[in-house]
Amino acid sequence: MYPVLLAAVGAVREPAAAVAALHALCLLGSWGGWAWLGRKMLGADATWKSVVPWVLALSTPWLLAAKFIWAESVFLLIFTAYVVALYSYLTHQQHRWLVLATVAGFLLPLQRTSGLFLLLGTAAGLLAAYGWQEVRQRHALLAWHLLISLVGGVGWQLWVARSQQDEPLVLYSQAAWGLQPLSDFSFVLARWVVPLPVPTAAVSWAYLLAGAVMLCLLVLGACNIGRFGWVMLAMVATYISWHVVAHVMSRGAAGLHDGERYAGVVFGPVMLLLFGAVRAVAGRHPRWLLVLLGLWLTYPAARAVRNSIFLHQIPIIASATSK
Repeated sequence: MYPVLLAAVGAVREPAAAVAALHALCLLGSWGGWAWLGRKMLGADATWKSVVPWVLALSTPWLLAAKFIWAESVFLLIFTAYVVALYSYLTHQQHRWLVLATVAGFLLPLQRTSGLFLLLGTAAGLLAAYGWQEVRQRHALLAWHLLISLVGGVGWQLWVARSQQDEPLVLYSQAAWGLQPLSDFSFVLARWVVPLPVPTAAVSWAYLLAGAVMLCLLVLGACNIGRFGWVMLAMVATYISWHVVAHVMSRGAAGLHDGERYAGVVFGPVMLLLFGAVRAVAGRHPRWLLVLLGLWLTYPAARAVRNSIFLHQIPIIASATSK
């Protein structure tokens, strides 16, 4: 779908301008969607209204994806639209939101195969947060929504397998049975919060521990936000877990750069869950909380500026012409 969108915005005639326009649109839409969700889930307190939009605007993983012409920018916008529509349907029970969520959910695995991971996480989160009885009685249409959303991606994978265009599943011995990609993702998530040195070993036990701490904070945030917080937590956990499995089966990449690239899609829910954890711990001291968050904001701001300057120094490589 990404090449089709590039062609629609004029990439054939002006590739550089078309890519810039498409990615700018995706980033602005994603920023607006997650800022709106933050206001709805965290409340209208001045602390969150002031901090959340800036944290999203200074998202380094979003900037990286937008720079390197990766499909994640479009994938991010579709995922944002999906979460906004699903949250709105569960909140207001208006069928138009479920239709929009179904359209976005159908496009997710067609844009990137890992969209299937997000849909599986949504199903698990809905069952965990609302329970089978409530989903069956009050939200029976959600089952049809998930089935229709999965049809496109599953159908595409079956066609690829039948056409023998797929690659064989072979265990990747250097993945250390999942510890290596899990260590990479743990490092990436922790580096979103605090500055960390790049690990020198393939598997860093310190960063695996940091990943466990991050998971505890995300669980605390889900408890504070409410039932949709558990849905977002299941999305994040399922998405990263299946990427770890994909790397072990040699069907996906890990490493620090690809870890940042893949995890960047769930930057929004991770930040909202972390802010939910912060609100649970320090919610009774809003003034001190605003000061501390303002000081912490200097880190993502410095990182975003540094990476932005670095990325703008990379020249645009012109396509080679055949002689």
